[in-house]
Amino acid sequence: MNSLGINYGEKLIFSTGNIMSINDIIKKPSQSSTQELIEAINFTLKENFKNGDSGEQHLKVISRVDDTRQKIQENGVDALKIGLKVFLTNDNEENLKDALNTALSQQLDVSNVSDVIVSFKKQTTDDLDAIKKIWRHLESYVEKKVVGEIGIADVEESTFRSLYNWAKVKPNIIQINLATCCVVPPTLQAFCKENDLKLFTHSDSSDILPSQSITDIFEKPLDLQWAVRYTIHIKCRGVLITKGYCLCFSLK
Repeated sequence: MNSLGINYGEKLIFSTGNIMSINDIIKKPSQSSTQELIEAINFTLKENFKNGDSGEQHLKVISRVDDTRQKIQENGVDALKIGLKVFLTNDNEENLKDALNTALSQQLDVSNVSDVIVSFKKQTTDDLDAIKKIWRHLESYVEKKVVGEIGIADVEESTFRSLYNWAKVKPNIIQINLATCCVVPPTLQAFCKENDLKLFTHSDSSDILPSQSITDIFEKPLDLQWAVRYTIHIKCRGVLITKGYCLCFSLK
């Protein structure tokens, strides 16, 4: 047990719950997604520490009581746009499956979501074979009607075109980080317009939670396997009502 009062198992699942209910985060709307996530984790750890440790030998789950499921029930799934962004650290399709199942079943308790966007760490960003490996698995969720639309973040235009031409289930969404690409290429804009694709910009780091930040937070070197951010909007008004993160760590 470390000074945070946590008995670490071989696997750690972490859920921040609805971070829009955390005042310290709401007051800092301009902070980066990494800073936001670090604050949410620290807040959740403090709450978990108060509640005591209930870990099992090979699996530890850390979460906090929040209103995510209540808000979904109050508004009804059909009236909501539920989106997931999955941050992957490698091309292991089991990690994608684990991330989506954790978000859908354990956190949100829903049978389907509107869209899923995948983001890879830099070393995998333009590895088309690695992307295809994950994409094949992602396609199955669309075919089973668990996911409505699928997309990808931060790949070169040539990689995106190759993925689009190869894919059985075409990507509907591409996200471009303006921190690394200050102007969206006109050729990419034209390609998206011709194929009726959604082109969005964002400011997320592909390394959503750096190794040093993990060690600083947990007082122990852990490997981040995946992270999922979920956002829930009311369709008719476009109002964001819930936002949160689920993460999976393993011992180094």
